[in-house]
Amino acid sequence: MKNLTLQGRSVSQIALGSTNFGEPMSIEESWQVMDYARSVGVNMFDTARVYGEWYKNGGRTGYCEKVLGDYMKARGCRDEIFLVTKGAHPPLLDRFQSRLTAECLRSDLEESLVDLGTDHVDLYFLHRDHDTMNMAEVMEQLHEFVQEGKVRAIGASNWRFERIMEANAYAKEHGLTPFTASQIEWSMAKFDESGNSDATQMALKPAEYEQYKNSGLLLMCFTAQASGLFSKAKNYGGYDELVQAGRLGKYKDPANKQRVEAALELCEKYNVSPAALTISYLTSQGFPVMPILGCSKLSQLQDSLSAPDLAMSAEDYEKILQGDVI
Repeated sequence: MKNLTLQGRSVSQIALGSTNFGEPMSIEESWQVMDYARSVGVNMFDTARVYGEWYKNGGRTGYCEKVLGDYMKARGCRDEIFLVTKGAHPPLLDRFQSRLTAECLRSDLEESLVDLGTDHVDLYFLHRDHDTMNMAEVMEQLHEFVQEGKVRAIGASNWRFERIMEANAYAKEHGLTPFTASQIEWSMAKFDESGNSDATQMALKPAEYEQYKNSGLLLMCFTAQASGLFSKAKNYGGYDELVQAGRLGKYKDPANKQRVEAALELCEKYNVSPAALTISYLTSQGFPVMPILGCSKLSQLQDSLSAPDLAMSAEDYEKILQGDVI
C-alpha cells in the first residue's frame, strides 16, 4: 500500500469513503468493509456530517459518522485511524444557502465528535464554499478548533484553488491555521461540466492541476473511479457498447472513447482490473493525490484495492490522456 506522511504519521494514499455506510450497505456489511480496508493497509477514513441525512431508512444528519464511531469503539482502533470529516454543508434542499458561520461550524463539529465517539478529528473540511462567506469569521473559528485540540488540520472541500489561496493568505497574515488539503472531484475520465447537476460541487480544472502540483496541498479526489465508467465499459464489451446501453452518465465528453479504449488495453498489459487502474492513475501523479474509494459491497472494494501499489508509467499515462492535461 502506497503511503504519505501527514502530521508526522504514515497514512495510506488511498482513503475509504463512507457515504454508503448503513445504506445501501447494512451496518454489518459496512463493518466488514472497514475491517477489510484496515487489513490491507488503508487507515485514512473519510466521512461527513451530512452523510446519511438522505437515507430512506432511519437516516439522519451524522448517520454515517455514528456507524464509523461505533465501529472504532467496538474495534478499539481510533488511534489507528486517520479520521477525516466535513461540516457546514448547506441544506440538501437549498444548496445555495450558506451555513459557513462560526455558529454552524461549532455545532456541526461538536455533534460530529459525539457521533464519532472521539475528542478530535485529524483533518476537518469545510464541505462547500459560498461567495458570501465571512472569511475572517470562518478562518478564525477553524483556528480556534485547532487551538482547542478538537481538530488537527483543516481542509476545503468543493472549493476552487484560488479561493483556498485567498483563505490561506488571510490565515498567514493573521497568524491562523491554513488549509493543508483540498477535496474535489477528479478521475481518469474527462469530466463534462454540462452533466454536473450540482453547481456547488466542484471538479478539478486543467489550470488547477498545475497549481496543485506546486502547492504542497494534499489533493483528495471523490468520484475517483468516474462512477465505475471503466469497469462498466469492460463489462459491456467496450466503449461503443456502453454508449448503446446509455451508461455514460455525466461522462459524455468525446475524449472518453479514447480514454476507455486505452485503459482497457492497459488493464491487459498490467493484468489488473479497470477499478485498480483508475486508482493507479491518481496515485501515480508524483505529488500528494489521494483517491477516496466508496463502495456498495465488499467485492467492489476488494476489486479496487487489488493492485494498490501499481505505478503507471509516464508513457502509459500519456496513452490515457493523448495530450490533455488531466
